[in-house]
Amino acid sequence: MNSGLYVASALLLFAGFLLYFRVARAYNILDVPNHRTMHEGATIRGGGIVIFIAVALYALLAGSPGWYFVAGITVMGITGFLDDLYNLTGKVRFPLQLLSMIFVLAELQLLQTNIIWLIIILIIATGALNAFNFMDGINGMTGGYATITILSMIIVNSFVQNFISNDFLYFTLLTLIVFNLFNFRKKAVCFAGDVGSLTIAFILIFILIKMIHETHQFIYILFLTLYGIDTIFTIVQRLSLRQNIFEAHRLHLFQVVISKTGMPHLRMSTIYMVLQLVINILIIQIATIPIQQQFFYAFIMLLGLSVCYIIIKKKMMQIAA
Repeated sequence: MNSGLYVASALLLFAGFLLYFRVARAYNILDVPNHRTMHEGATIRGGGIVIFIAVALYALLAGSPGWYFVAGITVMGITGFLDDLYNLTGKVRFPLQLLSMIFVLAELQLLQTNIIWLIIILIIATGALNAFNFMDGINGMTGGYATITILSMIIVNSFVQNFISNDFLYFTLLTLIVFNLFNFRKKAVCFAGDVGSLTIAFILIFILIKMIHETHQFIYILFLTLYGIDTIFTIVQRLSLRQNIFEAHRLHLFQVVISKTGMPHLRMSTIYMVLQLVINILIIQIATIPIQQQFFYAFIMLLGLSVCYIIIKKKMMQIAA
């Protein structure tokens, strides 16, 4: 794509969001604050449907990624939007999420993989989908974190090893930038909604699996380190409290910090973005050394981050609300 096409795409994306805002207001597709949410005032939800439609159309018109990718993102986008409207049960969501991941593996021609590895990949990928959905709780978090992830993937694709079309990465980045114009602000115009968080997660997981498969560097999975740590430790905490881990809550670290200290949403989102960017830069460097050393440095990094997480979380939980 030349620069003119990117400019035209940006204008169409901008217009697409404005059109959706009118539809959402007309049909009352709004996120109303409650005791589990962290925003003020009714805000348009489901804005991520524009990202879903844009990336699906790109894939159809460009012919890359292929039809299985289009099928998978369609399943995920429709599932997310219906969840925004009707709060689908887990019995409906999870099989559809699993189906979308099977389409990813079909697109990447990985369905012939050893059955044990296939199951492991599906479990991790589906877990990552839900981690993105769970972490979509404050302004700027989903769009900002995904932007850092895509930028890191572009660096690998451009300077380490080409594994996918740069145009696809740039177009995905463009959709996130336009979305951030409406979401990365003190008073968000719209939220991504489940359709947005799940669609963005689907795209990133597709790219990540392809990157790991083509480069043979499993360590790139750590491009999702902060989301992974926050999600896993929060699930453990909720299980210890005998809570339903599939219900909405306010126990992620960023939620606890904001509720206890009053830190602005955008500052919290920026902290996650900067930390993950630093981690990603380190990961790109670590990927150049022997595999044994990679595991050692990855272990030290994860251990250090986990200890910091536990200490900060414990201190925050001790602060009176």
